Amino acid sequence: MSCCSKGYCNFNFPDGPPLVDYSVSNLNAEYQFLPYGSLLQKGETVRIWMENGQTKTVLVEDKIPLEITASGPEPVLSEGKRDYPWQIIAFDSGFSYEDLMGWQHHPLNNPGEQAVLMKYNHPIEVKPTLKMIFLKWLYKIRNL
Repeated sequence: MSCCSKGYCNFNFPDGPPLVDYSVSNLNAEYQFLPYGSLLQKGETVRIWMENGQTKTVLVEDKIPLEITASGPEPVLSEGKRDYPWQIIAFDSGFSYEDLMGWQHHPLNNPGEQAVLMKYNHPIEVKPTLKMIFLKWLYKIRNL
């Protein structure tokens, strides 16, 4: 997959869980606005990716269908409206806040497609302690 037409940033994604359709601005993204929906489902393990080729495996915690209104995207929920941090969603998705809130008038808007908001759950990554590093080093020395 190439992210540019000049060919100087060619990269291939390694095999693994399915990739999300669009890139995120950072690998710690909690939300992502997908203007044309997604086939991915709640509870599925997926990989989010950045344009530089880095990926991270996350879980889809929630998939929220959105209705695009004049005041911006609003969740389609039967149990009432819930407020979402739209500034963070715009930042994580790589959109400007103004573009996201005015998506109804954006040139890429397709009223025939159901926009969705994906909420991700990042698995806990254990950082190695100094003791763990030291024991690993001793194990390697012992096995020489």
